[in-house]
Amino acid sequence: MKDFDSVEKARRHHQFRWIFLIGAAFLAIFSTINFYHDRNQIAFILLGSFLLASAINVYTLKTGNFQIAAWFYSSILFLLAVYLVISGGVESTGPLWVYPIIVIMISLLGHVYGFFVAVILIGVLAIFMGFGDFQGLVPSDYDEPFKSRYVVTLLALMGLAWAIEWVRSWGSESFNTLNEKIIELSRTDQLTGLFNRRGLEERFDSKVNRSKRGGESFSIGLLDIDDFKVINDKYGHLVGDAILCKVSDIISSELRTIDTVARWGGEEFAVLLSNTSLSEAVIATEKIKKSVQESACTDTKVTEEITVSIGLTSYQPSQTLMEIIDIADAALYQAKIEGKNCIRTSSERKTSQQSGLHIV
Repeated sequence: MKDFDSVEKARRHHQFRWIFLIGAAFLAIFSTINFYHDRNQIAFILLGSFLLASAINVYTLKTGNFQIAAWFYSSILFLLAVYLVISGGVESTGPLWVYPIIVIMISLLGHVYGFFVAVILIGVLAIFMGFGDFQGLVPSDYDEPFKSRYVVTLLALMGLAWAIEWVRSWGSESFNTLNEKIIELSRTDQLTGLFNRRGLEERFDSKVNRSKRGGESFSIGLLDIDDFKVINDKYGHLVGDAILCKVSDIISSELRTIDTVARWGGEEFAVLLSNTSLSEAVIATEKIKKSVQESACTDTKVTEEITVSIGLTSYQPSQTLMEIIDIADAALYQAKIEGKNCIRTSSERKTSQQSGLHIV
């Protein structure tokens, strides 16, 4: 599943590719035509623009830095637009090419920077076209009605292009916000607000990567509410849900911010203890066990004592989440059959099939 950043990067890649392909094709064709008709000045200008655009395209493909490439492209287009208006292009049709240039710049730079660059460009062109000959640079072919209408139509097009880009940007940001909410929901248990299995898998993968880079150890524990089915059947699901939420709050309050707690399923919780050895994990989860026993049934009508059994193990290189969970589950099972309300750890010298378990 692609995230928003990868989708946006792909969009920018396609945007630059098609702008380059279409723009480069026109530059090459018209450069060739002008060379054929001995209009060498404009031919060299177009050829130079083509070569610069090609160099920027190569830079973009190698670096993926679309923002800098957008400014390079826009700078070339800005200068090309000024030249086409000053020179008049072929038979005074040069100003017509400023229309697509305005759209491209706003598309490349976005509705903020693109808008300001477009305003500056139109202002520069208006100065060149509005103050007579300006040292002989502006052709006399532009009559007054054309000048005024040309600037007005540029402003109109700029406004439309800005509005379209703003709506696109707004839609993109809204989609990103919605996508983040969906992703958050997909990794969150709706009852307790804790991570679900997917959320735990993501945090586990992150811890494994950190362990590979820096050798950081971590431990995983499974916590199961003792005799929860009996309590749930006796008091009802609403009370059962309240106990699940209460226990999840207790676990969260006893852990550090760098640790992770998730609802693994039913009345079972998983904790991921960062930078923690097995012996340190025992100390940390002992606090949880004690707090649950002391306060899990407060604010409920449950008269029975609420306790948890806990199985612990430490991560070993190359283990998957399910493998390490299976080992912790074996330790949890041992805690259940040895009286509940206790902690058991897996032996680090045994495999998951031959776990040696000792009381702590």
